[in-house]
Parts: sequence; C-alpha cells; structure tokens
Amino acid sequence: MLATLMHPRVLTALALLVAGAGLSITAWQGPESAMLVPRIVLTIWCVMALAILIGELIHPAPRQRKTQALRARSPLPLLMAAVLIAAVATASLGLLIPVLPLVALTLWLFRIRRPLPLVLGTVVIGGGLWFLFHHVLLIRLPALLTSGLV
Repeated sequence: MLATLMHPRVLTALALLVAGAGLSITAWQGPESAMLVPRIVLTIWCVMALAILIGELIHPAPRQRKTQALRARSPLPLLMAAVLIAAVATASLGLLIPVLPLVALTLWLFRIRRPLPLVLGTVVIGGGLWFLFHHVLLIRLPALLTSGLV
C-alpha cells in the first residue's frame, strides 16, 4: 500500500488536491462578486484532482522497468514551463500572443501533428478562450499588446 501511495501520479494528484483545497479556502473567504469565477474553477480543480487520486488508487499504473523509465521522458515539465511563461507574458503581451503558442504546443504534445487540425485547433481554442472571458464571463482581458509598444 505504501508503494502505491509513493507513486508519482498519486503524489501529483494529492498535491493538486491539497493546493486546490488551500486556494479554495482563500477564495471562499473573499468577496462574493469578485470570487465567483475562482470558486467555480477551484471547485472543478478539486473534483478533478480527487477523481484522479481515486482512479490512481483503484487502478494503479503498471510498474515500468528502470531502463524504460529512464528512456521515457515526460512532456509535463515542458508544458509547465510554457504555461508559466505564457502567464507571465500575458501581463505585457495581452492574452492572444502568449496563448496561441501555448495552445499549439499543448496540441502538439497531445499528438495532433497534422497542420490543418493543429492550426485550426490553435485558433479556435486560443480565440475561444479570449471570447469566453471577454464576452461570456465579462472579464475584460486585453487581446493584444498592452505594454504601450503599439
């Protein structure tokens, strides 16, 4: 049982659940109107982390041999770095410029390699995120450069 709990997938799901729960406590103590979207997002975050944790505990991943584990590289650190760079760049470049390469990289890592679906998915998802925040949720996000360069 302890070996199952020490598996990286279980530890990651547990860390996401703890982080989401901690952030949810902070979000539920804030003002009602300003914290509606973060409360919804953090609730979804916690439910997904709990589902992943339960799924990993019920059906643990098969053990890999050490030679296979050394050769297999996870794209997760690359994606995490790209999300961090896009989040920081959004403050000065607006939403669309950092999000479009991030969405393209994410689709590429999910093995969508044909040019038309990759470009179409990037434009629809990246533009759709801006449309969702700007017009549906009424959270005004800048579309393009906001640092005074243009």
